[in-house]
Amino acid sequence: MEHKNSINRWSPILLMILIFIESSIPMDGGADNIAFLTNLDPNIQNLLHIPLYGTLAFLWLNFFCSSGKLTKQIVFYSLIITICYGCLDEVHQSFIKGRYGGLLDVYLNIIGAVAGTIFFWYLKKRRRFKNI
Repeated sequence: MEHKNSINRWSPILLMILIFIESSIPMDGGADNIAFLTNLDPNIQNLLHIPLYGTLAFLWLNFFCSSGKLTKQIVFYSLIITICYGCLDEVHQSFIKGRYGGLLDVYLNIIGAVAGTIFFWYLKKRRRFKNI
């Protein structure tokens, strides 16, 4: 049980670290080892923000919802953390070669965060999801 709580506690932070690492990779086409990212259609790259930030919101909700009850305050904190991180990541990307911070990406991050929240709420309502 302790192992699961440890994973639950750190999972949103770990995802945020992975997002930061990924968004720190220059997209100037220089490195062959990231060709799978640089060769992706920009529209697909943009749409990937939705499931990524949906997952992040979901993990924050799970983190804060350890008591089992989903409150408005938990939803608020989870959305604020996720959306603010998405905005900060866009600013961060504007300093990386070959990347840019875009308002469209911020909107997609917000859509993802809201979708992840709705999905979490749906699973909680259906009682199919218990804390990891």
